[in-house]
Amino acid sequence: MLLLFFWNTFSVFSAAPVYVKTIDRKPLQLYVNTSNDILLLQKGMLERYTADGIFFQNYGSIYINEHTEIISVNSFKTILFSPDYGKIIQLDNRLKEIDIIDVNNLGTYLVSCVGSSYDNNFLWLYDAASQRLVKLDKNHTPIFESNTLSLLTQKILQPIQLIESGVLLYLLDEKNGIFVFDNQGNFIKNIPIESLKNIQIIDSKIYYAKGNEVYSYDQLTFLETRYTATPNLQQIHIGKAIVCGTNKDGFVEIWKF
Repeated sequence: MLLLFFWNTFSVFSAAPVYVKTIDRKPLQLYVNTSNDILLLQKGMLERYTADGIFFQNYGSIYINEHTEIISVNSFKTILFSPDYGKIIQLDNRLKEIDIIDVNNLGTYLVSCVGSSYDNNFLWLYDAASQRLVKLDKNHTPIFESNTLSLLTQKILQPIQLIESGVLLYLLDEKNGIFVFDNQGNFIKNIPIESLKNIQIIDSKIYYAKGNEVYSYDQLTFLETRYTATPNLQQIHIGKAIVCGTNKDGFVEIWKF
């Protein structure tokens, strides 16, 4: 029986979580975007499922391994960053390959994290060597480099996620919290919520999991809200209407709210 906790109105999920399906996969990584696409990473393969757990599409590549990161704002584009191979793979809405970028050909950047713009037209990179954000256009040309972030924030950042939503860019650092920039890369603020593995931005609120509980952070009121105790899942990812994670056997469970 799930325990529900409400301190204010939960505008995204309904009051009663409902178990949907277990996908018979033990993924290396999983991700849920704001279109409720479920993306599972297998060795050498990316699989896409609907919110109901129905297999939809896949894409195979020799550059996909356990360290590959999934970047997906919505259904229109999916990006894979394979740091072990130095490759950024861009896929269209059918998981067809658009291009593969060799980060070694971009210059002297030491790319440690990749993100996509909200309109899918630009790429964000984090250059760990210079501690800067870099924005690339469709021709892979740098059109913007931020100031040195360690000087602005007084912290050495090691981002694990870059996500753009609307006019804001969010950088997640597991140790130092969430850093917010405008979509031109200008630093705005730090939200010191630590030990997060991933975040999702829905209706300007920041959603994330701590332990096996789902939370949101309201950027206007600065309030953190705990909404529900989810099943005992690992790798929890949040969409607009679903929560996914791996169960004790390593398989993917889908819950609708």
